[in-house]
Amino acid sequence: MFDIIFLMARTDELLSLLKVGYEKILAGNLIGIYLHGSYVFGCYNERISDLDYIIVVKEALSFDSEKRLMEYTLDYLWPLSPEKGLEFHVLLLRDTLNFKQPLAFDFHFSKMHYDEYLRDGKSYIKRMRGKDPDLAAHIMVINNFGQVLSGSKIKNVFSRVPSEIYWQSILYDVDSARTEIISQPMYVILNLCRALAYKKDHLITSKLSGGLWALEKIPKRFSRLIQRSLSEYRSQNPIFVGRKYGQAELEEFAVYMLKRIDNNQ
Repeated sequence: MFDIIFLMARTDELLSLLKVGYEKILAGNLIGIYLHGSYVFGCYNERISDLDYIIVVKEALSFDSEKRLMEYTLDYLWPLSPEKGLEFHVLLLRDTLNFKQPLAFDFHFSKMHYDEYLRDGKSYIKRMRGKDPDLAAHIMVINNFGQVLSGSKIKNVFSRVPSEIYWQSILYDVDSARTEIISQPMYVILNLCRALAYKKDHLITSKLSGGLWALEKIPKRFSRLIQRSLSEYRSQNPIFVGRKYGQAELEEFAVYMLKRIDNNQ
C-alpha cells in the first residue's frame, strides 16, 4: 500500500513540475497542456503506463525553445515519469482548430526516441516534426475525456474529429496486431478489445474498459486470455508483468478479433 501511495504522490509532483516548467519555458506562446491516455480514463498504472499529453502553442517553436523543453523534460520530469516514460506532441493552434488527417505536429518526444535524442539531440530537435495519423485518436479522447493541466478550455482549442477518421486511426493502430500480439500480448489484446468496442457500440474506451466490455461481448473461450491481460494491466506488482501467454491462443484471438473488426460481425 505504501508503494502505491508513493507512486501516486510522485505522479502528482510530476504533473506539478510539468505545468510550472512548461509555462515558464513557453510563456506567452503557450495555449494549453492537455492530458489524454490512461491517466484521464482513470486506469493509469505507473508500473506499466506512460503519461500522455499534448501541448498547444500559437506559433512554431524555435530551436532554443525546443532545446529548453527537452532539457527540462529529461532533467526534472523524466526521473519522476512512469515505466513507459512520457509521450507528448506539440501542436499549433491553427491545426487543432482546423483538424485535417493526418494532423501536423511541430515537435514530438517519447521513450522510443530517448536513446536517439541522447546520441544527437541537436539533430533530433531539427528534424522531429511531421504528421501523425494517431493524433486523431488522441484528440478524440481529449474532446471526450481530456483534462486541462494548463491553459484554455478544450472546446476553445480542439475541433471535432470525424468518426470515420477516428475509426481509421483505430484500424491503423491494430494493423499489425496479428504479429505484434506475440511480442506485446497484453497491449495488443486490450487494444483489439477497445477497437471492437468502438466498431460494435461506438464506445471510446481505455484498454481497461475495452477489456471489460469484451468479457461480456465475445465468446467465453477467450475470457481467460482477456482476464490475464486485465490482471497484468491493473497490477501494481511487477511479478504479474510479462506472464507467459500461449502462442496458439494469442494467434487464434487475433484472427478472431481482426475478422470481426474488418467484417462488421
